[in-house]
Amino acid sequence: MSISDTESSLRSLVWRGRTSHPPILFWKHFRTDDPRELADRTVQFYRDYRLAAAKIMPDIPIVFEDGALSAWSQVAQLRKFGPIKTVGRAREYIRTVELARGALDAEDVLLVTIFSPLALVGLWCGQNGLREMADGDRVVAHSVLWALAGVVRTLAAECVKAGADGVYYSCWGQDVLTPDEYRELGVPYDLAGLRGAAAAEFRLLHVHGAVNDSVVRYARYPVHIVGWSEAESSVSLIEGARALAGKFVMGGISERMAGPADEAAHARITTLIEQFGPGFVVAPGCSLPDDISDEALVSLRALVAQ
Repeated sequence: MSISDTESSLRSLVWRGRTSHPPILFWKHFRTDDPRELADRTVQFYRDYRLAAAKIMPDIPIVFEDGALSAWSQVAQLRKFGPIKTVGRAREYIRTVELARGALDAEDVLLVTIFSPLALVGLWCGQNGLREMADGDRVVAHSVLWALAGVVRTLAAECVKAGADGVYYSCWGQDVLTPDEYRELGVPYDLAGLRGAAAAEFRLLHVHGAVNDSVVRYARYPVHIVGWSEAESSVSLIEGARALAGKFVMGGISERMAGPADEAAHARITTLIEQFGPGFVVAPGCSLPDDISDEALVSLRALVAQ
């Protein structure tokens, strides 16, 4: 029987609204940009820990490496992007999806990580770049973000066509920009990029960084599941869920953990199960450390009954 054929699957949660216990997901970077190796390691990791889905990590940079640009002014020169399969290494990322899908059973859930337009800007030139963008010429900002939204939208659609069941959509900027700035420069382009995931069976939204104001803005996003880091944020999953009626939340595991799950980790999951029942996804608030031990990963898997 496929790993995803259990009563703790994402399909049971999203489409039937019930599970015997929460689905569990966790992930880390494999730090390989070879499509075959990234696909193989993704599938093996999924099988080793019997997770609710295999999640392809963004270890193949689509356009630029993280931190490759020193300032927003460098991004601002790139107002036009070509067809997605000619942009950077997009073709290799899509190929990774094809390879992973081919190694999985039909019932297994495959997720692909996609960054929002604003998150891409932040990855390339950091918080200072985001701040420079917001403080500068808004006409230029909108022009670049719109072009990036086209790249993101097409990449998401191509990955779904290549075999991804779901898109794990990572957005960022809410902890750098003011609420009004994010309303102008974040939300429209988050939504524009997400249109590429319209055909996906699952859409998961990851709000990267600190969440210190209401998550109500994400209630209108066309996603099934919303997650963020409780370790970074002042808004808990329980508080945030009240503003996300009709959506499931994802989290409960601290991405800062340096060893096996301790008593506090077990207590947090117990609290969330008491609050939500099995109707949420147990997951870290962000990527786990690259060097996390097998022992620690096994202990995380044991947080949820098999």
